Amino acid sequence: MKNKNNKSGDKKWGISFLPILKYNIILCIMTVLIIIFGVAIFTIQNMKNSTYEILLKTDRDIEYRIDQSIRFLKSLASQKRYYDPKVPIEEKIAELDMLNTYYGYLMIRYVDSDVNVYSQRGASSLASRDYMQRLFSTREVQVTDSFAAGADGKTLNYTIAVPLIQDNKIVGAIFCALYFDEIVNLLKESAHSDKVDITLIGRKNQIMSSIGNENYGELFLDSIRKTKLLTTTSDKIQKGLLEKDTKHYWGIEDGDIIYGEYTDVKNTNWNIIVRSYFWDTYKAVFGRFVPIIFLCILFCGITLWFIKRYIESQMKAVDTLVHSVQELEKKIYQDENPDNPDFQEILRLTSTGLSDGLTGVVTRTVFMNQLQGQLKKIAPEKITAFCFIDLDDLKIINDTYGHKLGDIALKNIGYVLREYEKKYDGIVGRYGGDEFVLLLTDLEDDKELEEVLSEMTLRLHFDIKDGTKAISVRCSVGVSIWKQNMSIDKLITDADEALYFVKQNGKGDFKICQR
Repeated sequence: MKNKNNKSGDKKWGISFLPILKYNIILCIMTVLIIIFGVAIFTIQNMKNSTYEILLKTDRDIEYRIDQSIRFLKSLASQKRYYDPKVPIEEKIAELDMLNTYYGYLMIRYVDSDVNVYSQRGASSLASRDYMQRLFSTREVQVTDSFAAGADGKTLNYTIAVPLIQDNKIVGAIFCALYFDEIVNLLKESAHSDKVDITLIGRKNQIMSSIGNENYGELFLDSIRKTKLLTTTSDKIQKGLLEKDTKHYWGIEDGDIIYGEYTDVKNTNWNIIVRSYFWDTYKAVFGRFVPIIFLCILFCGITLWFIKRYIESQMKAVDTLVHSVQELEKKIYQDENPDNPDFQEILRLTSTGLSDGLTGVVTRTVFMNQLQGQLKKIAPEKITAFCFIDLDDLKIINDTYGHKLGDIALKNIGYVLREYEKKYDGIVGRYGGDEFVLLLTDLEDDKELEEVLSEMTLRLHFDIKDGTKAISVRCSVGVSIWKQNMSIDKLITDADEALYFVKQNGKGDFKICQR
């Protein structure tokens, strides 16, 4: 036996750091993967939000420019000097040229009843132009798709025309031409970055302006067919363009996820399509999270270092404890019939299982053992009360809000009861899942007992937080009074019956068993 003890004393204890290192690395990798996945989710939401915002801004800017031009032309058309054929054409041309210089259009022109347009260079016919034919037949404002015009016949522009009316008859028209580059600049200003494409298409679905890879004059539907559409079809997109409604779609093109939204432009036959690209957006978003990833890795590394230091320091305490146990073994087993075993030392070394790990109060077994000894020391002139405390509706709290909140409630109850244990030289223990037992001693009279129970019951009514929501916690208390020669079973039974009375009559109160 002696040799065996010596070998045991020489044994070295240690904890391998490799599992902790492995799990820490796994945690670090999982954290980074979660961030990467979270960035992907955030990117998708960002694509939707930014596409929608850019679409609204582009639509608003173009509509404003068109509406501004229409109102300007209508104000001119309402003036007699423009719709009155008696006013010399030269005067009209001069005034319009002056206004054009001021407002910055490509041109502002007067058209007579024979659909001849006039400028300083002379007159030319617009009778073959579709928009002029529609204007003279419908008397409605016309906004054209982009086309080549001007003195060289090659300058791309957008034309807006309003009719001149006299005596309810159309006598001509006034039109202005917007620079092609002006609309392109509006698209660029709306985009903010190169992460999106904005395309303006005309009445026949031809591309008029774009800040993407589309070519002027190409049919948009031919372009969209290059994309593998996920949530719609090209036919549905064509239908959506004709319906003049705001819609969206997802697709894949050249290995990249695309999100697109489109809508119509008021007072025109145009549509705007805005498309954003996943990888471009992801790179921009991911750049914001790089410092967070770095901090996570740094945090994992620092945590690992502190854990290692802590384990090393605790190993010294473990070695000391192991040595103490070995010494205790020697004392107990040094011969077959030890005369004076150190029971206090044994109790100290085995006290881990004496208290409830959650609430900090003693276990049921320890409480019952201590109760017997405590009752033997009670002064007969003092009042001693045995209390059954039950947490009301613990199952509902656990099922509705989770066991974590139920544990918080039990911890708070244990904290309150330990105060009364110390104050009244008593004992408190956990009797079951939601039940506590408390012995109160050294009470002067019934009045003090009533006051103590009222105060304790009130303190056992509290709120715990679940996020922003407060959850009410209440306890029911049943009390029995200790009398000389009373059995412990009788003491417990009386308190249990009093508790049952409280439970059946509203809960959240106390009852003293009067016998």
